[in-house]
Amino acid sequence: MTDPSPSLPAHPAAAAPDGPGTVPERPGDGLGFGLFFFAAVGDAATEAYRLLLASAARADELGFDFVSTPERHFHRFGGAFPNPAVTSAALAAVTRRVQLRAGSVVTPLHHPARVVEDFAVVDGISGGRAAICVGSGWNVNDFVLAPDAYETRRERVVADIAAIRRAWASGRWTGPTPRGEEAELELFPRPVQRELPIWTTASRSEETFREAGRLGTNVLTHLENQDLDALADKIGVYRDARARAGFDPGRVTVMMHTYVAGTDERAREVAVPWLKRYLLTAIDLEARAVGAGGSMSGGRRGRDFMTRQEARDRLAELGVNRYLDGTSLIGSVDHCAAVAARVREAGADEIACLVDFVGDADAVLEGLEHLNTVRERSGAKVRAGV
Repeated sequence: MTDPSPSLPAHPAAAAPDGPGTVPERPGDGLGFGLFFFAAVGDAATEAYRLLLASAARADELGFDFVSTPERHFHRFGGAFPNPAVTSAALAAVTRRVQLRAGSVVTPLHHPARVVEDFAVVDGISGGRAAICVGSGWNVNDFVLAPDAYETRRERVVADIAAIRRAWASGRWTGPTPRGEEAELELFPRPVQRELPIWTTASRSEETFREAGRLGTNVLTHLENQDLDALADKIGVYRDARARAGFDPGRVTVMMHTYVAGTDERAREVAVPWLKRYLLTAIDLEARAVGAGGSMSGGRRGRDFMTRQEARDRLAELGVNRYLDGTSLIGSVDHCAAVAARVREAGADEIACLVDFVGDADAVLEGLEHLNTVRERSGAKVRAGV
């Protein structure tokens, strides 16, 4: 009797010549490139998701290294992404090769066993391409999800990394039951990868870079509040800490706002209005966090400053000008390739290109083609037939 059930297709990752989740080879000291999503959204995020899936699929075809989505709560800034395990699973269905990164997962908001379960699902769907970046969180409002975790969030991240690694490798979780007894439980599903690649989010604090080195994680950072000279110093601290702890050099990934066009003028014409609008949303998030009891340099005067729209506009303009002065990939291919070379010289291994601050999907997808030229000039392997 013929089996009427349809045959299952081969796993998409099976066709990947480089293997699932691996970082493609690069000649010499080539720089890695991936896409980073963090859209500021309206009431619905349908268009943000369409852009996410279309951009990821094209980046996968072109040979980019990874696609990353964050964890955000209770605000339009990044509001399309409350659960990076869900978005990573969606991306697994439309990609074949890229690593699927979640970052940052605010681990103090979650039980480590659930983190392992969620990303084991992503690892299975993708054929072994899951990765996470972890962070302590900073916005007091986010911790309505775990009120008792806020004051100890930094210490908890260190413990969470160790717990996630143990549970991922062993497939077991040991913890107390409601009756006060210790239970040892099996975790399912089992992941494809023996080890889950982990990044730590670090920016201002040199100590966070040092801690990431001691723990043997990779690093995700940005240029919002540091220049390339300061970043180079922190990367040196990180590499030294890794070496002292017996680890290899690790990977440093730098998030940068990105829009590449045929000319500098065209790139700025498209990107600058969107970037200012995006930064105003970020400033609103900061102001609300301050109003809820978060800390801010400047105390009461700083709080008063953040509440005035004129002041917010000025802050956004300053931010735009700073990003256009060598801390973003906004410009022509030549300009952005030169900036990328300086990022590499500072010691970074990868650039995470934040592309969805531009709200025009057609423009973003067009910009990916120019960004791919920057990627190829930066030493990436050229994929044939795309």
